[in-house]
Amino acid sequence: MSVRELRDQLGRRIDVAHFTGEPTIVERHGEPRAVVVSYAWWMEQQDQEGQGTLVP
Repeated sequence: MSVRELRDQLGRRIDVAHFTGEPTIVERHGEPRAVVVSYAWWMEQQDQEGQGTLVP
């Protein structure tokens, strides 16, 4: 998904990540730049890597 598309659909893509676990790959000029994933998945990855928790 392009950055422009993500701007239009950000709320929806966040809900999709949260409720279904489906990630969204964000591209700029056809190059992958970031991934929108659920917070729960991200926290699991942090715990597995021994990173602890992120303090907002």
